[in-house]
Amino acid sequence: MDDTLTDPVTAPAVTLQDLLGLLDLEQLGSTARTVSWRGQPQAHPEDRMFGGLLLAQALVAAGRTAPTTQRAISLQADFLEGAPTDRPMTWRVDLITDANSLSTRRSTLVADDGAELFTATTRWATTREDLPSFSAVAPADVPGPESLAELAERYPDDPRIPSWWRIRRPVHFRHVEPPPYVAPEPTTDRQTVHVRSTDPLPEDPVLRAGVAAYVTDMSLLEPAFRALGAARHAPGSRILSLTHGLTFHREPDLSTWHQFDSRVGAVAHGRAYGVGELFDDRGRHVLTATQLGLVKTVPTPTQ
Repeated sequence: MDDTLTDPVTAPAVTLQDLLGLLDLEQLGSTARTVSWRGQPQAHPEDRMFGGLLLAQALVAAGRTAPTTQRAISLQADFLEGAPTDRPMTWRVDLITDANSLSTRRSTLVADDGAELFTATTRWATTREDLPSFSAVAPADVPGPESLAELAERYPDDPRIPSWWRIRRPVHFRHVEPPPYVAPEPTTDRQTVHVRSTDPLPEDPVLRAGVAAYVTDMSLLEPAFRALGAARHAPGSRILSLTHGLTFHREPDLSTWHQFDSRVGAVAHGRAYGVGELFDDRGRHVLTATQLGLVKTVPTPTQ
């Protein structure tokens, strides 16, 4: 995902129904070990493909080929080349392994000339509620979402913020700390946002996992700008995703409020590594997200 600043434009919301429509992929054909799908691009942002949509479509394309008794347990993705925003996307899903309790799929976004633009390997497995659970992490002690502003409400008419960050999205998205968008915020290596779908999600575990994947690409590396004392949307600043990983500890359902705590573990040579933990409204650990991305910051003028 590349966050270069663009001129302000008037843009309609990207609704939850829009997102669910984009995850309703069209099957193009299949062979014994391969299934092809067509996905549509998202209308916004206009200048690049939102990485979260690639994660979500890759996961859903794979999930439609996995046994219905299995659930997503992991995703490992690589952003290889920029994906075009003005045409449908062709996905090739390779059925790597199949077993009663565990399956492996590889989803590849293929360009018109056959080049690979994005790839994600996903694992699918049956769940065992009879086995014990443990998590060493807990949600940060922060204010709840009720008193916080929506992202779209913070900068509705601020031309310094790209329109994608000023329009309403498929999920409620509320920062606990002020976003580091136009001015440096107090230096820290972490932040928290509260997220929830704008309407209840369908009872489809593949779609629910896809929506969760979509959300994890919205803010995971923002703490890099906090740590460096920089503004994310200063002219010339950007984030460009290289890799993205997800480990599902529970089945996600963003129909209720979830807390996404993220931190940047390191920034070096223009690359940032971030880790995020998602918790449901009962404080249960739902998933862990990791991301490596190119991060460019520019000096902030002294006020």
